[in-house]
Amino acid sequence: MEMIDNLEMLDPLFAVEVLSKCDRPNLLCYLAMHQDYSEDFVYSEMSKLANYSEAELGDRIVRNCVNKSHWGILEHPSITFNVINFPHSVMVQARTHRVGVSFDCQSQRYTCKRILRLAQQIEETPEDAINLIEKVFYFRAVAHYFDREGNKYFYSPSARNQDILFTQKAVLYYAEKVNQQGYAPEHARDLLTQNLRQHFVVSFNARSLLHFCDLRLPKDAQPEIRNLAELIFEHFQKWMPEVANVYAKKRMGKNLLAP
Repeated sequence: MEMIDNLEMLDPLFAVEVLSKCDRPNLLCYLAMHQDYSEDFVYSEMSKLANYSEAELGDRIVRNCVNKSHWGILEHPSITFNVINFPHSVMVQARTHRVGVSFDCQSQRYTCKRILRLAQQIEETPEDAINLIEKVFYFRAVAHYFDREGNKYFYSPSARNQDILFTQKAVLYYAEKVNQQGYAPEHARDLLTQNLRQHFVVSFNARSLLHFCDLRLPKDAQPEIRNLAELIFEHFQKWMPEVANVYAKKRMGKNLLAP
């Protein structure tokens, strides 16, 4: 199978793990496709059709539907991921995808203990402050970047350290407001920077997953959400390889909208 061109992973803590998935997605898609033209109800044929391998059924749905842009059958199988350690900004972007997608996101109200613990660790071992902060907050690596208009800029080591220091001050200020002035977590979170690492659970049907990739894998997408889409697609390749192979050859990164 043709694999996705690897993006350099921006952060070693970024991860996506599968929580649950339809065991036989191609069989489910084939049953849905077969019902479209079968005079009988397909449940009566399910045990017979289940004798075919997922690879054979995958080839059939690709040949008869996917290659003809009939993607409705892909809405039946679903897969659920745990997205780990991506910044809050990526979670906000991802949640704009609502059709065929469900989210449960870690509330910032419940990150209070993590921030207070970080503040205490910084005060106890200030020499380790940078490493401690980067486990809780995400910062881009030193590199050349460009904005949506194509304007290039260099994110230097000194600029990155300044950003980390800014976040460190925000963390200590947060702790002061909570510990000394009694701020509620939902009030104090307004003092934090948007790069707080946040975990969430997301479920896609196969069609909505590919639509997500249509929008988030092109090179003009934000690098962090491209990393997320890449990790998700790698799992999809293992789950529905026949469909993934067609997608990788015909649509990946081309700014096409899903049919």
